[in-house]
Amino acid sequence: MAQPPSGTISTLIWKAGDMENEYYVDFLRDLLSLDEAVRTEASNRVQDFVNLLSGTQARVVGDLIAMLAPREESRVTLEALLHALSDLDGCGKLEGVDLSPLGEIPESMIHVEHRVYMDAFAQLIAEVSNGTSE
Repeated sequence: MAQPPSGTISTLIWKAGDMENEYYVDFLRDLLSLDEAVRTEASNRVQDFVNLLSGTQARVVGDLIAMLAPREESRVTLEALLHALSDLDGCGKLEGVDLSPLGEIPESMIHVEHRVYMDAFAQLIAEVSNGTSE
């Protein structure tokens, strides 16, 4: 992994080698921010450190994002949240994450940019909803 630009939180995380609790908690706070831009930026940061997340950290992030997505009113932020879940999935870090809340996203909020993610997660959502996963 190439070192990210200096002066960013991603650089501090990269240097640490693990997702340190202080940065992890700050990241979780950003996901829960009332500011749409902060939530979007936090979601976009997942790709920067997904490989540094422990299994437990990844499950917490995945569960939190899945719970936040149905309540997200911003089209842009919803896409960033779904993309973050896709980043976790791409690194094999969705194991144990409950994606069933994604099924609660109102159809009126699912636009073309969200459809690829929703289609990719459809089977996982159905498995959890039907009780056929783990």
